[in-house]
Amino acid sequence: MNIRSFRAKSMHEALELVRKELGPDAALLHTREVPQRGLKGLLGGKEIELAASSDSNLKSRFEIEEPEEEPEKPEAAAPETIEQFTAPLLDDAPKDDAGIDLEAMSFSQSFFSSGPGWPPSLLRIRERLVEAEVPGFLVDSICEKVLATHMEESQQDEAVLLHAMRTELAASIHVGHDIDDPRVYPRVVAAIGPTGVGKTTTIAKLAARAKFDHKRRVGLVTVDTYRIAAVDQLQTYAEIMDLPMKIVSTPMEVRSAINELSDCDQIFIDTAGRSPRDEVQVQQLRSLIKAASPDETYLVLSAPSSSKSLAEAVAKFTTVGPSSWVLTKIDEVGSLGNTLSFLQDPQLPLAYVTNGQDVPQAIATAEAEDLVARIL
Repeated sequence: MNIRSFRAKSMHEALELVRKELGPDAALLHTREVPQRGLKGLLGGKEIELAASSDSNLKSRFEIEEPEEEPEKPEAAAPETIEQFTAPLLDDAPKDDAGIDLEAMSFSQSFFSSGPGWPPSLLRIRERLVEAEVPGFLVDSICEKVLATHMEESQQDEAVLLHAMRTELAASIHVGHDIDDPRVYPRVVAAIGPTGVGKTTTIAKLAARAKFDHKRRVGLVTVDTYRIAAVDQLQTYAEIMDLPMKIVSTPMEVRSAINELSDCDQIFIDTAGRSPRDEVQVQQLRSLIKAASPDETYLVLSAPSSSKSLAEAVAKFTTVGPSSWVLTKIDEVGSLGNTLSFLQDPQLPLAYVTNGQDVPQAIATAEAEDLVARIL
């Protein structure tokens, strides 16, 4: 294996040297702060040392942990677990060559051609839910609840039913606590999730709010898959905000980095995106999070994702132990109907939504009423 050592005055300069000499796919093996050479070192001067390799076939240094066997769950009348909420979205339904759910299409067409005897006002609202991509198994359940709470006369008033629908939806949505609250803010916060969902930008937004809005001492840790190019974005944010940052690759290193940042009020941990279909990657992430032992672990998911992709991600990343989730890129979709089944999960409340790349402005605490407005 070709391993080379690089020294520079700052992390940014060291990364540039690695990229120039070994390319953007270079493998980052370790980083540390060392005394400068010569007289400056004797006077206390420090610089950054990186060890990197151009070998693209590095063996993983993660300790893979076998998932613990879960106890058998008792039957429940209503969905109470993540798996129960996501199972209807993962069921194998017959598809045509283009991947269209034929059963869902057939049901939708027959429903609107004949109807179950519901008033036209409710059918129009139901159509709005279907068009908003609310999963079919939820649409009729919600409509039934609204219908059951109104007398025949008010069932003909669409405005009355729509108000009841908004109230019913808002009451069913679970939101998490605000980590900016000085009474409850967690010291160590980690972000996990699939690739490309906006974890790094989300971490940068939360870190910026903590430092500039709440005047806290903030540290950053990036846990990545060795690739040097993957750490650039967070490193840039760290330098702009003048925040200390540690780059780590193993469970032992992440624990050490947290100890080195012990003088910080809050520490934000960014992890590499993992494919929910790659069991090894998910287990590696599980080992890292277990070592970090964060006070809050956010599962970051993207609003433009399909219901099936969201369900797969939630089902797989649940084994890592997220405490709540963040929904990103809500500005890129017309409705959030595809997220409703996850918003109704009491075990995984929604903490934040993001609506753009601006740091730190484009992030907000989740509000049930606002989410309902976006769904409808």
